[in-house]
Order: sequence, then C-alpha cells, then structure tokens
Amino acid sequence: MARRKKERLLRQQPDHRANRTILIRTLILMGIFGVAVFVPLFFQLWKIQIQDYDYYRGLVADQQTKDSTVEANRGTIYDSNGVPLALSATVYNVQLSPKEIIQCQENYMEKVEQAEKNGKEPPDYPEPTNEFIAENLAEILDLEVDDILARLAKENSLYEMIKWRVEPEESEAVEQFITENHISGIYLMPTSKRYYPKGSLAAQVIGWVNPNLGEGAYGVEALYEEELAGETGRVVTAKNGVGTEMLYWFEDYYDATNGDDLTLTIDATIQSFCESILKKGVEQFDVQNGGFCIAMDPNTGEILAWANSPTYDLNDPWAVTDPVLSKYLESVKNDPSTNEEAYAEALGNTQLQQWRNKAINDTYEPGSTFKSIVLAAALEEGVVSESDHFYCSGSVMVEGWSDPIKCSYTPGHKDQDLATAVANSCNPAFVAIGQRLGAEKFYDYLEDFGFLEPTGIDMQGEYDTSSLIWPRDKFTNVNLATASFGQRFNVTPIQLITAASAVINGGHLMKPYVVSQVTDASGNVLQYTEPTEVRQVVSEQTSARCRAILEKVVDGGTGKNAAVEGYRIGGKTGSSETLVDGHTIVSFLGFAPADDPQVVILLAYDAPKPASPGANTTAGGWYISGGNMAALMASELLENILDYMGVEKTYSSTADVLVPNVTGKTLADATAALKKNNLTLRTVGDGDTVTGQIPAQGASIPGGSEVVLYMGEQVPTDQVQVPNVVGLTLEQAQKKMTEAGLYLKASGASGYSTSTAYEQEVAAGTSVDRGTAIEVRFTDSAASGAGL
Repeated sequence: MARRKKERLLRQQPDHRANRTILIRTLILMGIFGVAVFVPLFFQLWKIQIQDYDYYRGLVADQQTKDSTVEANRGTIYDSNGVPLALSATVYNVQLSPKEIIQCQENYMEKVEQAEKNGKEPPDYPEPTNEFIAENLAEILDLEVDDILARLAKENSLYEMIKWRVEPEESEAVEQFITENHISGIYLMPTSKRYYPKGSLAAQVIGWVNPNLGEGAYGVEALYEEELAGETGRVVTAKNGVGTEMLYWFEDYYDATNGDDLTLTIDATIQSFCESILKKGVEQFDVQNGGFCIAMDPNTGEILAWANSPTYDLNDPWAVTDPVLSKYLESVKNDPSTNEEAYAEALGNTQLQQWRNKAINDTYEPGSTFKSIVLAAALEEGVVSESDHFYCSGSVMVEGWSDPIKCSYTPGHKDQDLATAVANSCNPAFVAIGQRLGAEKFYDYLEDFGFLEPTGIDMQGEYDTSSLIWPRDKFTNVNLATASFGQRFNVTPIQLITAASAVINGGHLMKPYVVSQVTDASGNVLQYTEPTEVRQVVSEQTSARCRAILEKVVDGGTGKNAAVEGYRIGGKTGSSETLVDGHTIVSFLGFAPADDPQVVILLAYDAPKPASPGANTTAGGWYISGGNMAALMASELLENILDYMGVEKTYSSTADVLVPNVTGKTLADATAALKKNNLTLRTVGDGDTVTGQIPAQGASIPGGSEVVLYMGEQVPTDQVQVPNVVGLTLEQAQKKMTEAGLYLKASGASGYSTSTAYEQEVAAGTSVDRGTAIEVRFTDSAASGAGL
C-alpha cells in the first residue's frame, strides 16, 4: 500500500528534463519560423530602402511635387555685322488638366446650388462644360473640337498637351478666355520658338531647328547644337492628394542657362546679292538643277556669302517653293500611277534636295575654272613663262587616246602667247602645259592645293573627294591631258574657291570658315576663329603673275562679260560638259580688285536647258557657256559687292560723273564748269544766262555726255517714254536714248563691236523725267564656246 502511494506521488511530480527538452524544441521551431518569416521581410525592406531607394524616392517626389522644365533660350546667330539671322522668342504650350477641370466644373455647380439656396444670383459666366471649353479653344487655336473633347475625356489625367509653341496672339486669347470664364485646369507653359528674321537668307548655312526635338537639324544650328542649346532649368512645386498644384505651398526654381551666341563671317548684304543673282540667272537661263554662289575673303578664308539654289524658307523648311521642284512635285501628284506612299517619298526626296548645301555636299567637274590652278603650278615650276607661245589648230592628239581632244574654238586659235591662251581658254594649250608639268608634279599640286582632302570648314557634310580623283599610280597621260582643262575628275565648290584663293592671295592656302566667334549671354568671347594657313602653295611672285594673266581673261578674253566699269576684275570662265548629254555646268571664278583681291566669287548654274536636244542655246537664245551666262551675272554681282565694300573705283573718260549746278551762270562759266566735269553742252535759246538745265544738279551720267542748257527758255517739264534698246549695239542704243531725251549708262561688256544690250534697268514704255540716266547692261555674244 505504501509502495503504491509512493509511486503515485512520483508520477504526479513534473518531469523537468522532459519539459526542458520541449521548451528547447519549441524555441528552435520558433526561431526557425521567425527566421523564415523575417528574412524575406528584411530582404524586402533592404530592397526598398537601399536597392530601390531612388525609385521609391522618385515615386514619393512625383506624388507630392510637380516637376516642370524651363527651357533655356537658344543662342542667337548673327551675321558679321551683328544682324540677327536666327533668334528665339518666348511662346507657350497649351496644356489641359482634365482632372482639375472636373473639379472646376463641380465648383461651378456648388456655386449655382448655393446661390439657389440663398436666393442669390448664379455666377455671371457660362458653365465650363467640356463642350464649352473645347469649342472655344478650337476656335482660338485652330484645332478640331473632337480632338480636344477626346483629351478632356481622360478624367484622371493631369497633363494633356493640345498645342505646342503657340504664338503670342493665340496665347493672349487663351489667357483672356481663362480669365473671363474663371476656368482652372488650362495652362500656358512658357517655352521658346526659333525664328529666322531673314526667311530663306543663307538657309543651307544656318540650317533649322526641329521643333519636335528642339535640336538643330541642319547647318550651324546642328553643328553647334551644344553651344546654342544651353541647359534646361526646372520648377518644382508641391501637389495635394488629388494632384492639384499648390502654387504657394512650396516652390523651388532652378535657373535655365541660355545658349551661347554665334557670329558668322556671312555678311547679310553680300549674301542677299549672291542669292538675288543666283535666282536671276536660274530664271533667265532656264536652269534645271539650280546652282551655287560663294563669296570669300581670299586673304583669310572667311566666307562672306554662301547661296544655293534650290533654297527654302527657314521658318517653314518643309514647304517646297522652288519653281522647278514645285513643278516636279505637281507632275508626280497628277500622275495617275502615283499613290500616297509614292508621293510622300517624292516629297521627302525633294525636301532633302532643297536642304542640301550643294557647294559642300555635292561635287562637280570644275571645267576651265581649274585652268587657274594649272597656270599657277606651271608658273611656279618654271615650265612656262609669259613669253611662251602655243599653237592651236582646233584640236590635239594625246598619246593613249584615239580621238583628238577638241578646242572650244574649232577653227583653232593659231599662235598665241601664254596670257592669250589663258584668255582664250584654249584646251590644246593647257594640254601642252600639263604635259610640261608632268604627271608627278601635276599630282603634287593636286595635293598641295587641297583637292585630295576636305578643307575642314566648320560646316556639315563636307564631301571627301579623294576617291573621285585618280590614284597617283593610275594617273595616266590621258588623265593628265583631261585634268589640265578641268574635266573627268570631281571636286567640291568649296575646295575650288579655296584653292583659287591661294592662286591670287600670294600663294597661301587658307582654311575656310563660317563661324567667327562664340559668345555667352553676357558678350564674353568663348571661342574665336583665327585665320589659319594650311600651307604655302606657290610664291608671292607666281601669285602676282597669275593675277595679271587672269585679269586679261576679263579684259578682252572669254570673261569679258564680267567686266565692271571702274574696277579691275580678274577671273576664269568654265563650262563643264558632264557625261550626261545636254547637261552642262556653267561657271565663273572671279576676284577683285585684280591687283589686290578683297573678294573672290564662284558662281555656277547647273544645267541650263537647251532649246532642243543637242542645241547649244536656250529657248531664250542664250549660248550655253560660262562666258555668256555666269560671267554676265558675275559682272552685276561683283559691281554690287565692290560698291558695298567701298572699294575705290578707277575712273575712265566714260566713267559716271555728277552734273554740277550751272543755272544762273553765264554761258562761259557754265561751259568751264561742265568741261571740268568731263561733260559737253548744247544750248537752247539765245539769252546771256542759263535759266535751266537738263539733267538737274547732282544727276549721275556717263562722262562725255551732253548737258542741255536753256538760255532764257523754260525747261520742259513733260515726261518722256523709255525706248526699248534690248538687242541693239551700244551706238544704236545711245542714239535711241538721246532721241528720247535720256542718257544711257552702259555696264557689262559694252566696249566690243559684237556687244549688244540684253537688259535695261527701266522697262520700255515707262514714263520718266527728261534727262534721266537709264542703265543698260551689255553682253558680248562672242564670249561663247563649250569648255569656256
């Protein structure tokens, strides 16, 4: 009994060892489960707070703040005289916040209900329904109502852009609409827009800014994007829980840094001269592929003007306005086989064509303008001199070629000295000059004058012509012959005018450039371009000899149509016959003054249209050659440029003079005054004193002209009609003008027996005052021939 009681007591006592075991197991299990639960949680916390910290911080910032960009003002582009060619102005993007507009609409209804409850007048402005807002904004911004309604239907959206870069007139109308109708949720966000005050002036040089990307697309706008763009600023403001901006709660502003300004070497006035003469020639000679015109300072490499045809309006670069391109697009559009895709492709190709800078992106065979380079090389090497003579029979045979190479003057120039051969642009003479140089030396000068490498000009897309010129080891005797007169190899126009500058500037090959300096918004100069000499190609003496010989090209040679009264002009004509039948590029390379060049130009017209297949004249009767076309236009261009630059004229006996005032003088005194000014006289009446004169004091008329003096007679006040003198010789034109009581101011190639008038400043039939001087431009039809 006692033993059983003892056993029962032992069983009732707790087993501490077993409990301890259970406790330990429980703790272990709890630890395992705790670790299993908290390790992923810890990892997630680590991921949120450390690994993805920036991401979640951005979400918080986006939820609590609104971050708006502030566009920097793009730098201004100026011409060499500080005239703005490209500038930015503030415009506005119109943005909707449908979520805020809903709140605005609810607020309006609350005001209406409150007014009804209190017996007061409702709001005195219309209910801002979606339809009301869409219709008014569509009318102001010239948009579709349905498009705006579709944006307003996105009720949870805070930002819906409906129109970019709105002009001030439209933005002011939107602002007025918002204010008058107490609407919230419509925003005008300031931004900038690029403007080009001069329209198409220097279009391919300046380029344009893509409004969708806000970046330069072409020209210096693209090449100098980093300098012009500046740095965007920011405005950070607080938002409430529903996303409404709390303007006065918190705001942080980070200033935008405006872009730097560019100053170009381009002179807007000279640029306008070049563009006008290019357009005039394209129209007058029925040119099919446009052309180019470059004006350069030969002593520094500064580009004074750079014109291309076709061109376009920088303010609307996608519009095609060139007559030839427009006609082509119209033909594509009207073609029954043209679908929408084909027309879009044609339009795109046409736009690319007008955006191209032909004088650097394209190449051409320079033709006889290249003879100026060959002349310089031959004189420098001493293989020719001014006393050398060359015989031209009309053609020349070259070893390795079965057919004779013809001269532009098929009867042949016969015996001629060097200067005459250059003035005649004689191909056989230059074949002989090339042979004297030899292939190795000739190729050396191709390299030295820079034709085997880009010029390095600060412009986009310069073509590397090294692959378009024969390798040295493939330069045969036939290649040497054709290259001597500028055919069967290609160069860029910028290469040619750069090399030609070295011929006339003392032999210095200068690196051409367009941007003269970069300045910040405060006017501090950040970058300045110094004239850079690449190498000395020929000597000062050789350069002087070349200038003298090339001046004779204009003074009686193939370039006589480029002559300008009072100025010494030098140059070389060119007519590049391409491998395509009927496709000729006519050009003129000119410089002035001939003894001290301040400007050099290269003017070319690509493919004047022959009147019929195989014809050598246009439908207007113009002989297709550099001498008859490009030189003719160059005369007017150079006269405008030199007058603008203030280059002093050297006067001849027929140079224009100002008529002095002799009214009130005796006949003897009047005669002496007129004689002093190189003028003659004719009297009307028999009085002792001059009572009137024609022309009046200050009129500019040619020296040697006759002034009519009225002695006691009244000066006629009736007007006279300008006669038509186009097509007449100088003598015939002068007679006809004199009979009409007018004076003739001859310009161009007027001093040759074969010269005829091709253009008069005042149209025939126009009524003008008696004694008016009418400018008439003359051309010498003898300056013709392919290859000139």
